[in-house]
Amino acid sequence: MHTSRREFLRTTTLGAVAATALPGLLRAAPADSPAPPAPGAAGLRPLVDWHSHLITPGELRFLSGRPKAPRVYADAQGRQLFENLTTVSAVAREAAPTSPSDLAQRLRHLDASGIQRQLLSYTVAIGYDATLPVEELRPFFRGLNDELAAIVRQHPDRFLGVAALPTADPVWAAEELTRAHRELGLIGGALPLNAFTTLAGARTLAPLFAAAQKLGSHFFVHRAPASATVPGQPPLIIPTDTDALRWSVISNTHLVNGALTLGLTDFLDPYPDVSVQVIMLGGFFPYLIDSIIAAGPRLGLKDPLARLRRIYLEPGPYSGSSPNWVAYAAEKFGADRILFGTDYGVGGGAATDRLAPSVAALDKVLTPAQRQLLYVDNTRALLKSKGLS
Repeated sequence: MHTSRREFLRTTTLGAVAATALPGLLRAAPADSPAPPAPGAAGLRPLVDWHSHLITPGELRFLSGRPKAPRVYADAQGRQLFENLTTVSAVAREAAPTSPSDLAQRLRHLDASGIQRQLLSYTVAIGYDATLPVEELRPFFRGLNDELAAIVRQHPDRFLGVAALPTADPVWAAEELTRAHRELGLIGGALPLNAFTTLAGARTLAPLFAAAQKLGSHFFVHRAPASATVPGQPPLIIPTDTDALRWSVISNTHLVNGALTLGLTDFLDPYPDVSVQVIMLGGFFPYLIDSIIAAGPRLGLKDPLARLRRIYLEPGPYSGSSPNWVAYAAEKFGADRILFGTDYGVGGGAATDRLAPSVAALDKVLTPAQRQLLYVDNTRALLKSKGLS
């Protein structure tokens, strides 16, 4: 039997110590209050933003103790700078200032947009899963999950959370996912997309998905490299011409390959109670729907679209930057399998607030029926399947 988040909070003793787990971060955030209705042409606001990231104090402490990238170090002015490594999914830029996410500002943005909740995850795209040894990842991810749970406990009506899980050790990841559900009140896990580039790669995660089936987990699958122990991942290619566009092509190609593995192969067959969300609409995925359907007989699939629709798509930054892509995906894939998401940034400042712009952009291109599904009905159905409301 599933336990609702409110019931979990009433019965667990861990809630009593949540305020001490992240004192600076949590004291900065106001107490829960229902998000007020926001005015708008559509008159309908999303229940949950299913795509956001955060940085915790513990994450920065861990990175500050590392002698090489990925790491955090102080410059001559005393600023904390984050330095990363180039991976198959993203090029490392110049070290940039970093700080813990501002939860108080995040809650104000949610209130101003009339959005009730947000799904929180660590920043998967950084690529920790691929650039850190698993011996470091286990304690690091465990600490991240404890911090995330403390935030969710203090704001159960405003935040949901998915645990950081390493692909290099799917047995330990299964144990940590179980702890995340039963002790921390999280709803599933965050995984790097490239673990699903091929069926062979996905199958290495069978122990994790077997545990997820028992728990009724939700997986947030974000573009990122997986551990080198996962076979079938694409090679590292660093474009030297028109690189800004080349990286976009690379990213969207990786996304569609992951979506195809999860949707078309038999990998998910043993896990009907596991929900999977692929960000950024699965890249080029919606534009291949017609080709996939036409190829169904050659693939031995009677109804390839039905298989594909076992996963959820979520637009992330495309909600605001490319709303017509979302409308096209709703038409081709089905609006009832798309979740609202924005890729809300880690900082919490005005530059990272994609909530109101995303809603405004989608209001213009989606039909009232599509908005009802993306904003409300799909979220209600997914939360209900997890024993939540």
